[in-house]
This record gives sequence, C-alpha cells and structure tokens, in this order.
Amino acid sequence: MSSLLRAISLLVLALMSACIQPISPSPTAPPSAPVKVSIGVVANTADGGIFLAQDRGYFRAEGIDLQIERFQTLVDMVAPLTSGQLQIASGALAASLFNAAARGVAVRVVADKGQTFSPEWDYQALVIRKDLIDSGKVRDYSDLRGLKLVTSGRGNSTEVTLAAALRRGGLALQDVNFSQMGFPEMMTAFSSKAIDGGIVVEPFVSRVVNEGTGVRWKSTLDILGRNEQVGVIVFGEEIAGNQDLGRRWMRAYVRGLRDYNDAFGPKQRDHAQAVRVLTENTTVSDPAIYEQMLPAGLDPDGKLDMQSIRDDLRYYVESGQVKDGLQPDLSQLIDTSFQQFAVQSLGPYDSR
Repeated sequence: MSSLLRAISLLVLALMSACIQPISPSPTAPPSAPVKVSIGVVANTADGGIFLAQDRGYFRAEGIDLQIERFQTLVDMVAPLTSGQLQIASGALAASLFNAAARGVAVRVVADKGQTFSPEWDYQALVIRKDLIDSGKVRDYSDLRGLKLVTSGRGNSTEVTLAAALRRGGLALQDVNFSQMGFPEMMTAFSSKAIDGGIVVEPFVSRVVNEGTGVRWKSTLDILGRNEQVGVIVFGEEIAGNQDLGRRWMRAYVRGLRDYNDAFGPKQRDHAQAVRVLTENTTVSDPAIYEQMLPAGLDPDGKLDMQSIRDDLRYYVESGQVKDGLQPDLSQLIDTSFQQFAVQSLGPYDSR
C-alpha cells in the first residue's frame, strides 16, 4: 500500500472513531434471575408511574420481579415494611411516618408519588357544597366558620391544606365542625348535605362537580401558594441497604414516571394505552373519568419537594401530632441518592 493510501486509510479510521460515541455499560447490570421485590400501594391514579413501569416491563428489564400488594393507607404499610414483609411502601406522607422515623424505624423517603405543582396537575381541592356557593353563604375563607368540613384523615396532606385554608380566614380547625371521612363516602355526604365541604382528591373532585352537588372552590395551589408533596415512595431497610437493587428499582420507576407525564401531559403520547393500564390497576376503572379529571402530578424525575416536606413537618409539630424536640432528622429520613442516580443514568427528561 502506498504511503498516500495508508494516510487516507488512517484518516478515515480517525474520523469514524470521532463520530461513533461509545455506549457506556449499565452501572448496575441486572442479575440473571429476577429478584422478588414487594411494594404496597393504595391503587390510586398517583400510582400511575408504578403501574406503567410494571406493564411496560421496566422492572423486569432491571432484573426485578415486582409483587404489588394493596393497602388502605401508607400508615398500614409501616409494620410490614419494618418486618420485611414489604420492601417498599407508597402513599400519602403523614405525621405517623415522621413519628415512626423519630422512634428509629428504619425507613427512607426516596422519591415522589404525588404533587400539585401546577394548575394542570393540581388534583386536590377544597370542595364546597354547591348550594352554599350559589346562595352566597360561602364567598371568602372567613365564611367557613362553623361549617361541617372533612378530610380523609388526621395528620396528612388533606389536613395540612384545610388548616391553611382556615388560616386564610383567620380561623383554625376548632372554629369548624371538623371530622374525617373516606373519599367515596364524601360523595354521598355532599348529596345528602351531611357535610358542607372538604378536601377532596381526583377523581372524586370531578365526580361531585359533575353530579352538581359541589364546587371546586379552591385548589391546593390557591390555598397554600406553593406545591404540596402529597405522596411518597418509601424504602424499607432491606432495599435501602442494597444500593444496587434500590438503584435498579428506581431507574425503572422513573421511566414509568416519564411515560406517565408523556401520556397525561401536553404530549398525550400513548394516552389511550396509559388509561387502559390505569383502569385495569387503580380504583378509577372508567376510562371516561380520565378525560374529565385533573391527573395527579408526578415529577418526571421523581424529585421530592423538600420545602413542602419541611412545611408539613412544622405544621405537625405546631399541632402536637409530632412532639416538639422528637421530630426526625430529615437528613436521615430522606435519601434522594437513588432518585438522583436514576436521573443521571437515564439523562434529562425531554418535555417536548
């Protein structure tokens, strides 16, 4: 080969090497046999990221055989989580979880599972009976005094939001007839006028509005003036201590979160298929409802709103539901390393 041809050949090889980007191997390769991981869910639409990741094989691709178990609340999952019956829990962030962490229960809050970060995703609202709005009896926050108002439970985000609404009117929970009631029961109570209002989540907000018995009076963003971290993913000690397994689980979950945002956000990508998955796996089994309600906000990176968590903990301390001086160290309770790894591994979310 002449020196000229040799030089040309070397130049072509150099250009090819410059254009081809090497593919980095997965930092955590899945094992040859799937590892069983059990997670507790309440099976609402905010579990959409979990169910989409499961349906599309993302957990299986990470070497995980995900076993999904249903519970009523996150509080009900704490005991099986600490005993090892569950590896992961998901549900509403509540005072009881802070108290468990303060007692030394080895749990870690690791990712988002429900937020109200923009009007399009603000799926929690203060609903007031329609006749009270139409009559002018309720026009401002101060008009809430003496009303029968409900939340789904004590010491959770619905109570935080209701208490904030009352503060805007110079009121406190003691100034209203305050009680707790499940969301399905609220529908009947609005119709029978057994309650005057309450903090309600979708799809129940849309249901009561469509039935003409209630009005979506104030959204969570209206009331708090900020995002609310409603739900979270919690790792038990077993998976939190297994960095490789925890990272692989989180990577699959974040992929599911991004598919959820693609389907229910502006893109509407694979929307019908995503609705099918949710109707088959959540308590919202009617596809038509998904076209009426505001979807639960799920951060596409699984990122937690730390300010919201700190604000909620402060409320629980001030209301006596978490003892002052015995509140948990948030730096020990919250571990964002798994979520951060997943984002670094997958790259930034493309919102276009």
